[in-house]
Amino acid sequence: MISTRAIPDGAINSAKVFTDLKKGVYGAYYGDHNPLCATSLTSYGAPTGTAGDINTFITCGPFPAKGIYIPKGTQTLLAPLLDATYGLDISQDQTDNDGVEYIFGGALNALNPMAHTVGTTPDSFLRVKLKIVDVSGTDDCAVGFRKLESSQTNFDDYDELSSVNVISGNVKTETILNGGATATSGVLTTWADNAVKEIKCVLKGRKVYSYLNGVKLATPAHQFDVGEVVVPFLFFLQATTSPGKVFVQELEYGRLQDIDSEGAGY
Repeated sequence: MISTRAIPDGAINSAKVFTDLKKGVYGAYYGDHNPLCATSLTSYGAPTGTAGDINTFITCGPFPAKGIYIPKGTQTLLAPLLDATYGLDISQDQTDNDGVEYIFGGALNALNPMAHTVGTTPDSFLRVKLKIVDVSGTDDCAVGFRKLESSQTNFDDYDELSSVNVISGNVKTETILNGGATATSGVLTTWADNAVKEIKCVLKGRKVYSYLNGVKLATPAHQFDVGEVVVPFLFFLQATTSPGKVFVQELEYGRLQDIDSEGAGY
């Protein structure tokens, strides 16, 4: 194996990511175009706004990001919309208790190349840079890893997950283990209106390490079960007050070795 210690973190080159690119494991997006969207994995018709329906997306560029998105509630806007200034608007209708969930890498099944078997798969990461116009409009704006299971309407109904969640401007970490109650940290920091911040979650061994703008966050004691299969996700649910758009400005996911082969700092 060729040492990549001298290659800066984030550098993309054939020695680091060629194999994963062939497998579709690594993906990146920088808020500069509308992704291609369709309904289901087979028919490729127009996307649907019906709650629970599965839509697919794929971005353009040398390292396309792909996956699925699932409406929460009924959406009349059927796909994310590009804003030339702020990035990709994922907030859609902005109706109370409506929202959307994104699963990155591929389908919501074992064929997803980003499906991570805890204790077996190399360490994985998800990085999302977000702009939230009005934070009081977020019941949930969560980024992290969750069990490979059917989409749930209620964030707290998942069997297992680990996330950073922006709740009405308060940044917390939330975890669920084996269908138990959601373990929520205290307010770790706040997110102001119109602020742009980067959330990064690193699944290393059985534990997820979470970062906000590069600063490691305190997390509840939590470890995924060995053998659990999890996927990277983003879950957004609109609150009743002051709807404010949520923009994805950057998205990156893959194996940690592809951006930092030595695992430094994690």
